[in-house]
Amino acid sequence: MMKELVLLKLGGSSITKKADNKFEMNEEVLNNSAKEIAQALKEKEFNLILICGVGPFGHTNVKKYDLNNGIKTKNQEKGVEKTIQDCDFVADKVIEALEKQKLKTRHLPGYWVCKHDNKKVIVYEIEDYEKALQRGEIPITTGTMVKDKTLKWSVMSGDTSIAQITKQMKPQKIILGTDVDGIYTADPKIEKNAKLIKEINKENLEEVIKMADKSKAIDVTGGMKGKLEKLAEQLNGNEAQIFNLLIPGNLKKALLGKELNSTKIKL
Repeated sequence: MMKELVLLKLGGSSITKKADNKFEMNEEVLNNSAKEIAQALKEKEFNLILICGVGPFGHTNVKKYDLNNGIKTKNQEKGVEKTIQDCDFVADKVIEALEKQKLKTRHLPGYWVCKHDNKKVIVYEIEDYEKALQRGEIPITTGTMVKDKTLKWSVMSGDTSIAQITKQMKPQKIILGTDVDGIYTADPKIEKNAKLIKEINKENLEEVIKMADKSKAIDVTGGMKGKLEKLAEQLNGNEAQIFNLLIPGNLKKALLGKELNSTKIKL
């Protein structure tokens, strides 16, 4: 019998100091996530693909060097190089945390597997993910800069990887760890009366997209609204769950399919 395939996103808002715009990892959350992944894998056999948000390591550089609309200057080329290095640094830190837990990993950088034309995906190769899983490894991909036919380079977000892997590999479970319990009626960090939306389905999707305000932290990939729109487009009937990675125990519960405070997306 085929093992269940789980696609997990460790959001940049959780594993980096994104809210403070600092080029720093949130080591505590990262190490705890690695522990919970290892514990879940001991309790249940499944294949895992890991997509990591990069927070300021990507977004701040893209803004600073103006990398979102084509690469025309030497300074922008320098910016591309720096952004790739910084995003690879995030992958290295995630790998380090997982390998401390004796888990085997494989870094598959976005610039290896993905090519764009005018910011749109024209190639996303999944062969290396399949090979890594066959070898018992956890493939890891972060948001980064990728080759672009028209613009030289453009931004590939972690959400692009989620959409492409979902489309091509059809994971049985998609779980997205962030810094809040899920999708709310308003920003819960600002609005005291914001209510958690327990389920997003075809009936309430439009309404929820209108409510999903952009986060105040710098995010060049469209904030929660952009994420929801991309998800809606690419889930193809697959269910997803958005949960709070900052709460110890949540990731393990999500991986094992146990109940927790979250937003389920059933489109």
